[in-house]
Amino acid sequence: MTNPSKVEKIQTHFQALSSAATSLNTASDELTKVVGVLDEALRKLNVGLPVWVTVSRWEDELRRGQDEIGYCKVNGKWGIALCRSWNDDAGGEDTIEGLWHFNDAPREVRLAGVDKLPEVIEALSKEAIETTKKVQEKTKEVRELASVIEKITHQPSRTERSKNANKVVTVGLSSEQLAAILAAVQQQQKFLGELVAQASRWELGSDDLWIYFPADKRQFAELLEGRESLSKVNAVANHVLGYPVRVVVKMEPRAITNSAASTGKGSK
Repeated sequence: MTNPSKVEKIQTHFQALSSAATSLNTASDELTKVVGVLDEALRKLNVGLPVWVTVSRWEDELRRGQDEIGYCKVNGKWGIALCRSWNDDAGGEDTIEGLWHFNDAPREVRLAGVDKLPEVIEALSKEAIETTKKVQEKTKEVRELASVIEKITHQPSRTERSKNANKVVTVGLSSEQLAAILAAVQQQQKFLGELVAQASRWELGSDDLWIYFPADKRQFAELLEGRESLSKVNAVANHVLGYPVRVVVKMEPRAITNSAASTGKGSK
């Protein structure tokens, strides 16, 4: 027969548990709503950058693991997320127990992660700033390249370029040799041919062939200075001249560039 005092204790504790469970669920629902508001606010910012912050590290006899809270895409949807992972002593790959949206994670994992929410926002802010700098740098590089390509596409026709080639200043190099170099480079790679066609002066020394560009053609000169491009022009020059020379890209002194622009003088 059950002891009446035990029954009374069970009834008392069950009533207390019932009340506590109700309060717990109410508090959990409130936390879910609050985090949901923050989640939606972040989603509207459309940051789209994953970040993670460590909540805790733990280990037992066989495993070492950690719990993390962060911002990432889970099941195709960006939001505040929680993750638990571990690595066994055998040195295998990390095992991920769960990758959850915050409100889908176990309650104890959510409660532990709440304190780290400010750090998640801070990490997102820093990542956004760094990514913005990288995007701006890449945009500048692409813009410069696009500018060069745009200039090339608006270059004169081949017939007009041939006429202009006769106006290029040459020293130690005949017009026939220059024409042969330009034609060979153009035949080998059209883009490379367009670059060398922008040069204003070619000078041949005993061991070097200097290709000069006016100040407003610096972008073309910089592209030509690439190791692969310069190597191809070098090979063509050696073949046309019949002996080895070293091709060097240089910029015209500004005074010469301005003088040529104002006088419209041609080749020597």
